[in-house]
Amino acid sequence: MDPSRRTLLRAASYILSLIGIALGVYYIPDYFYLKLVTAVNSAFILRALSFPGVVRVVDGRVFLNQVEIVRECTGIQVVAVFAGVILPLPRVRWMVKLQALAVVSLAVYVANVVRIVLELWLLYAGILPWSLAHEPFGMILSVVSVALFLLAANHYIPEIGEFIVETVDKLRSRIAGDAALREEKRRKDLLS
Repeated sequence: MDPSRRTLLRAASYILSLIGIALGVYYIPDYFYLKLVTAVNSAFILRALSFPGVVRVVDGRVFLNQVEIVRECTGIQVVAVFAGVILPLPRVRWMVKLQALAVVSLAVYVANVVRIVLELWLLYAGILPWSLAHEPFGMILSVVSVALFLLAANHYIPEIGEFIVETVDKLRSRIAGDAALREEKRRKDLLS
C-alpha cells in the first residue's frame, strides 16, 4: 500500500477510534453510582465546613441538598475524551495508557468535587447566586481539566505529540504532493 494512503488510513482509524471510545465511555454506562459517590463526598466536605450536606436519591436521580448531581457533575465527559485520545494511540504500552487514564480520572473527579463544594459554599454564604457560581466555575474547571490532560499526557505519554506531528507532517506532504501533481497536469494541459 502507498505510504501516504497508509498514513491517511491510520489517521482516519485513530480519529474514528477516538470518537467511538469517547462516545462509548460517555453514553453507554449508567453513572448512577459515580453521581452518588460524587454527591456523598461533596456532602462530607460541606458538612466539615459547617454547611448543609444532605444526599437524597429520588426516582434514580441523585440530589445534594436541592441540587441534582448529573453526569456532567462527575467530569466523566473529560475522562471520556481523554480515554478516546489515549487508548487508540499506537506504540504506547497499555500499562502506560491505563496509568495516565487513572491519574487524569482521579484528578478530574477531585476537581469536580471541589467545584461542587465551592459553588454551593458561594451560594450558601450569600456571596454569589447559583447562576454566577455555577457557570464560571464550570468554565474554569474545563480549562484546568485540559491543563491536567496536557500535563499527564506529556508526563506519561510523550508519544501523543510525536504521533500528531508525524501524522500531520505526512498528511501535509501528501497534500503538497497532490497539489504539485495537479499543477503539473494543468501545465501539460495548457501546453497541449
